[in-house]
Amino acid sequence: MIEDDDIPLKKIIVPLDGSDWSFRAAKYAIKIAKMANAEIIFMHAVVNPPYGDPSSAGIMITAYIKEAEELAELWYAKAGNMASNAGVKYMAETILDVAPAADSIVNYAESKKADLIVIGTKGRTGLKRLLLGSVANGVVTHARCPVLVTR
Repeated sequence: MIEDDDIPLKKIIVPLDGSDWSFRAAKYAIKIAKMANAEIIFMHAVVNPPYGDPSSAGIMITAYIKEAEELAELWYAKAGNMASNAGVKYMAETILDVAPAADSIVNYAESKKADLIVIGTKGRTGLKRLLLGSVANGVVTHARCPVLVTR
């Protein structure tokens, strides 16, 4: 029999991408964190910078990263306000990684020794999912900790 104390729940990772689905995941994570007295880490992975003209690639990449970090700060403020209003401790971090988003999230969760990842998904099926892939599916497949997928 598994006792509650056997399942640690102190650190919850919530990837944010600015979508309604990611904020819905944040709401679920906040409810869980409040019940478990856990901390939330909101994160965003800046991945695969676009490449254009090689002579201006450095400028484009710098602008791309800066814009992504500024957007992430807005998302952190929104999710952070929700967490603060619920009395939940949180932190936020943007990581720069050239790996696919799912790999970046899984690696980040491992590095932070996360007990749970809560991630939102649009819930695409069929051909759309095959063509566009699924970050949530990649996280579920490769994460070493439990993953809660919200819709």
